[in-house]
Amino acid sequence: MKISGLLNHIDSFAPFSLAEEWDNSGLLAGSRNDEITKIAVSLDAVEKAVTEAHNLGCNVLVTHHPLIFRAVKKVTDDNEQGRTLIAALRLGVNIIAAHTNWDKTCGGVNDTLSRLIALNGIEPLDDFGVCGVLNEAMTLTNFSEHVKTSWGLSHVDIYTDKPDAEIMKVSLCGGSGAEFWRSAKFKGSDIYVTADMKYHEISDAVNEGMTIALCEHGEMERASIPALAAKISECGIETVIVNVKALPEMTRI
Repeated sequence: MKISGLLNHIDSFAPFSLAEEWDNSGLLAGSRNDEITKIAVSLDAVEKAVTEAHNLGCNVLVTHHPLIFRAVKKVTDDNEQGRTLIAALRLGVNIIAAHTNWDKTCGGVNDTLSRLIALNGIEPLDDFGVCGVLNEAMTLTNFSEHVKTSWGLSHVDIYTDKPDAEIMKVSLCGGSGAEFWRSAKFKGSDIYVTADMKYHEISDAVNEGMTIALCEHGEMERASIPALAAKISECGIETVIVNVKALPEMTRI
């Protein structure tokens, strides 16, 4: 199979037409005509991921986060993006991004996160995110532990003025979903789980009665990478996961 065939395969389960206008999904480095030897899948396109993919015999790396997101004015080895691009071209590793199309598709990031915490009655939350109901009500503490265990998180930060509330209806958006907390409130959710909310956004949400659970962006979305790799492997080519992190583990003092 050529890279063009893999792009068609990804498009069959996570249509690139679903990607947001500001997004940059698809083939970002390489040639559509290259024959694929083996496929690597990672959350981030960083130099270490490219090198490990190559060492594993892969000549294509599919990532969730795009390597190129904004205009690139130069490609040099004095920054991570430049080093990654140089490594990819030198080693012959094609790079493909499945970003907001994987976020939004059936079985993608948000559906996977919902399945892992056993939400039922899943319905869309605005353009991104989903809303569903737990099998049984949980305390905030138990829900936090449930999410941490299910998604493999190091921590969950809870912001609420209702510490004794029970959690039954849950809205979530993988990655940056600060703007959707009002939709979660409109849905009657007991809690909204996402990443990257700012101080005033959290304050507004809590003051309007919405309990917020914040996860680390990468950790939250990394939980969906096995599902992405499984879908990609359906093309019939050996597919492996590269567990390289763009950020070091956070130390809380």
